[in-house]
Amino acid sequence: MRLFRLFTTLLLLAVIVLFVRQNLATFNKTLEFSLDLFIREEVRWTHRVSTLILLSGFVGFLVGFFLMLKPFLHTRRALQQERQENQRLLQRIEEEVKSREVLAEEPAAEEAVPPPEEPEASPA
Repeated sequence: MRLFRLFTTLLLLAVIVLFVRQNLATFNKTLEFSLDLFIREEVRWTHRVSTLILLSGFVGFLVGFFLMLKPFLHTRRALQQERQENQRLLQRIEEEVKSREVLAEEPAAEEAVPPPEEPEASPA
């Protein structure tokens, strides 16, 4: 299997080299560009076709990379918010448990209802 993979990789590289070699004249051709905004004079510049192809490929790679990272960063942010919410709820539960323990440990200092007074026995 490794030999087959090596053979197909070399075959693919050979096809790519042949494509570039056959189209070398086209890749080295320069193209003229002009920009006229009717504010100042017309701006002209030239670029080779190979430079434009590499530039457009690089820009496409960057756009794809950032579009790929967008869901990942959104998921990380959502998980961070969920963790903070869970920590806040745990702290609130711990405070409730502590307050209940304090109430259970400390009996009331005074009775809420005074004991009924005994009526005096009448001499009969």
